[in-house]
Amino acid sequence: MDRTILELFAYEIIQSFRATKEKIFEHPFMTMWFLLLLFTGFGLVLFLIEYASTLDELFIEPTRGDVLFSIFFFLFAKSSAETVDDTFRNKRLKYLITSPISSKKIIFSRLLKEIWYNLLLVAMSLLIVTFLVFTFNIQLPIDFYFIPHLYILVLLAPIAGFFMAMLTQLKDLKKKLFGIVLYGQTIPIVFYIVRTFEGALDIFFFISVLILVTMILILIKSDLFIDAWVHGNTSDTGSSFRFHKAGDFLPKIIKEPIRRVAEKEILERWRRKETPGSVGVTALIGFGLFFMYFRFGKSPDLGLDVDEYLYPLLIGMALYLGVVIQIVLPSLTLFSREGRKMWTLKVLPMDSEDIIWGKVLSMMFFSWIIIFIIALPLPIVLDYSPAIVLFSIISSIVMILSFTGIGVWASVKFPNYDESNDGAPDIITMYSILMLCLLAFFLFFILPVTIFQADMVLGLLALIFSADMSLLLLVILVKRSAIRFEKIQLDM
Repeated sequence: MDRTILELFAYEIIQSFRATKEKIFEHPFMTMWFLLLLFTGFGLVLFLIEYASTLDELFIEPTRGDVLFSIFFFLFAKSSAETVDDTFRNKRLKYLITSPISSKKIIFSRLLKEIWYNLLLVAMSLLIVTFLVFTFNIQLPIDFYFIPHLYILVLLAPIAGFFMAMLTQLKDLKKKLFGIVLYGQTIPIVFYIVRTFEGALDIFFFISVLILVTMILILIKSDLFIDAWVHGNTSDTGSSFRFHKAGDFLPKIIKEPIRRVAEKEILERWRRKETPGSVGVTALIGFGLFFMYFRFGKSPDLGLDVDEYLYPLLIGMALYLGVVIQIVLPSLTLFSREGRKMWTLKVLPMDSEDIIWGKVLSMMFFSWIIIFIIALPLPIVLDYSPAIVLFSIISSIVMILSFTGIGVWASVKFPNYDESNDGAPDIITMYSILMLCLLAFFLFFILPVTIFQADMVLGLLALIFSADMSLLLLVILVKRSAIRFEKIQLDM
């Protein structure tokens, strides 16, 4: 392989290693907490798989091909999203692109990095799984060829994700749509291959052909790389929608400094390309609930003695995912994405707490989507009582208030001012915050849900009390965030 490609690849890996090492030594407790959650999560999944394999009949029976395709699709989507942020919106690449280094060498160095991280992720996951399997003698229903097939798919996923990411960032709409539709057929082809063929050589052959075809396309269409990078770093608008002007869409009852910060954040958030995507994903979660309804009917019979709790559990899980996607993840970059513009916030003639409240208000501005897409429709369709519908609505409010507070606090407590990835938090911080939100979810709902099963009125009152406590948590975390914000030292 060309030495320049290896040097560029080695530089990226060394930088990532140093950043990870610094994060581990800076927050050792969070690292230990992350590892504990990681092992616990893997263990629970493995025990569930072992338990499910002992049942005679399941309402969903995934095949070997389904499992392989699910892993491939997850890594494909992950690689595509990471490539967009890490490569096509990485402004630091201008130093490489304007250098005499060939664009093909830059492409292959970035592609090699994405392949490395995916293989490393799978290797670490398999290491944890192997440790848990041998320690607790877990019996998994997998065959001898599962791991080799997994690795060939893991090799395809980042290559296909890289090419798809490049296509999505093209400025020419015709080229973009044609490329996405044409190359998008790779996904159903992979699904057909892993579902149809069982032999080791068959899957290896067809997946290797897809890898070869994709690599040839990347090589032939390398000129599109520069176009995609330029468009990704010059186009900041994700929608043609505009408010008439700043300052005319929030009620005047809100304190003016808070309102001004909130309006600025709301406008910027809507114009970010990720926002329409997060709204779309939230809508898909809502449609997913209806899919389960049409799949199992109003009174599902799963044979697991949890039939009456199926839809409430699904709604609760959907609410958690919706709030995480719509509020928690965007809030983690509230301050770090300011980057070099942070000084404009520091010199504003307003209290730090007002700035924080403005950011909080902007996060909750789109929260109505969660209520009207996830919390309301399915309980109404299932003809639940008004008490249950109200319980679903208040539950979403509890999560919105508490998760917003946790997300905003984390954005000030653990900022990442690396502009190359738009201030996105590292995986340890993000995963720990998501688990903290899950813990808050459990603490706020365990008592109201228990009481609600015995008495609906008392259960609703207990849930309203949880809403009050979640609001108190939000106020406390905003005050803590304001104190932390004042201590931020700028070194530009």
